[in-house]
Amino acid sequence: MSKSRVSRRHFLKGLAASGAAVALTGCNTSQPTKAVSEKTNILIITADQLSKKGVGAYGNPVAPTDHIDKIINAGTRFEQVHTPYPLCSPARACFWTGHLPQVTGVTGNDSANIPTELTTLGDIFSKAGYNCVHYGKRHDFGALRGFDATPETQLPLTAPEAFPVDYDSREDLFALQKALEFFQDPGEEPFLLAVEFNNPHNICSWVGAFEGPHGDIPGIGELPELPDNFEVLDWESLPAGVAYQCCNHFRVKQASHWTDKNYQQYLKAYYHYTGMGDTCIGQVMKALEKSGKADNTLVVFFSDHGDAMGSHRLVTKHAFFYEETSNVPFALAGPGIPKGKSVDALGSLCDLVPTLCDYAGLQAPEGIYGRSLMPLVQGDEPADWRQEVVSQWFSERNETTDMPARMLRTKDYKYTVYRENNDEQLFDLKKDPGENYSLVNDPAYSEVLADMRERFKNYVAATNDNFYQQSVTVDPQWRSHKPGYPNHTGGSAMDAIIEKRKAINEAKAARDLQGA
Repeated sequence: MSKSRVSRRHFLKGLAASGAAVALTGCNTSQPTKAVSEKTNILIITADQLSKKGVGAYGNPVAPTDHIDKIINAGTRFEQVHTPYPLCSPARACFWTGHLPQVTGVTGNDSANIPTELTTLGDIFSKAGYNCVHYGKRHDFGALRGFDATPETQLPLTAPEAFPVDYDSREDLFALQKALEFFQDPGEEPFLLAVEFNNPHNICSWVGAFEGPHGDIPGIGELPELPDNFEVLDWESLPAGVAYQCCNHFRVKQASHWTDKNYQQYLKAYYHYTGMGDTCIGQVMKALEKSGKADNTLVVFFSDHGDAMGSHRLVTKHAFFYEETSNVPFALAGPGIPKGKSVDALGSLCDLVPTLCDYAGLQAPEGIYGRSLMPLVQGDEPADWRQEVVSQWFSERNETTDMPARMLRTKDYKYTVYRENNDEQLFDLKKDPGENYSLVNDPAYSEVLADMRERFKNYVAATNDNFYQQSVTVDPQWRSHKPGYPNHTGGSAMDAIIEKRKAINEAKAARDLQGA
């Protein structure tokens, strides 16, 4: 096998070797962060759609995340980092800039590019002399400015019948190949390397492949148990934007009539794709170790957002803010980072930019929502540290249903509000970690609800969030059946858009043929 290329045979062999050892060194717990050289390399690794609840190091006993766990256990983990938006592109625009969506302007997977005046992480580090390189999933809408970003490319990859692969896994193979090539000759200048893997995002197309109720799947193996919060206790109490997820997006529609066993199969597939991503990450970490750069490299691992993992009979992610989709893994490991430490303070993916700037001794942009996590790593929580963290939703694509929604989470409570019908939810996360019982109408929580509403009002004013000016666009046909996914009939808003695009393309092709 060529030294500059990883073969697909080797890659597939690696997928089976989930227990392969991967070393991570350079975790000096005695060296204070301020003494870390600005020449320290930085390796950012992300896994798309990986929930914190889907990671072994965070307590999941069946998660196939051996290599991710090694990174987390070798450094400092964060328990309460939340995505600013549970969707790929908006989340990425946020963590590459430190700004919330109302500033980046990326409020869907088809938005315009971020404003040119916004400073990105790549801008900062490239100007500071770092070799900024990016492989893998982009979806950045200009937020990767400053990086030498290689185009997403698919390589052939076979898969068992139970776990079909799509572009996600095929692009991961290419991203892995490029990362391994990079570490064969990383050069002498300091680097900021971002390797962004899609998996376990491949679970999305798995839902489509196994749409509707079905029986056993040959070769799928032993099935995991369903989560404790699998059942929906009261469909009528849910916000319309949640109760009609089957009408909002085709993935929940495709799973709407699944049996309990089908949801177990979904979880098994989710873990399978998680394992594929974990194996890729393990090979990157092994290449870092072999390069001789591990002792002087900070490793940052996180996910852009989570996955419903079958909670509340939901799949994938969309306009809901349950912990499975909002709470993501986030860890730092390397020079100056304490080993085996856990931080429970509230964090946001927007904190990535100021945290890495602080670590490297660089100036972070002013006026961003994000804050440096380094004081928390050092065990010195600032007196003014945030008491709540937020997440947003507007739309998946501008052509589909617009459902402005927000989450505001404190240590103990979660408040969500939807512009549609002014629907609200309130959860006591200490007593009800599965978020099964909304307390909006519980008199015993009237003061808590008033406090959360006031906190949200203050957040809106402080950040110039245009939530109250955002309009709701929901076709009545997507609210026509009785609330609840098992009651779903017909298509979804996303299906309608796909059909509309298909008709437009066919009409264009016909015109082109006539003009030829």
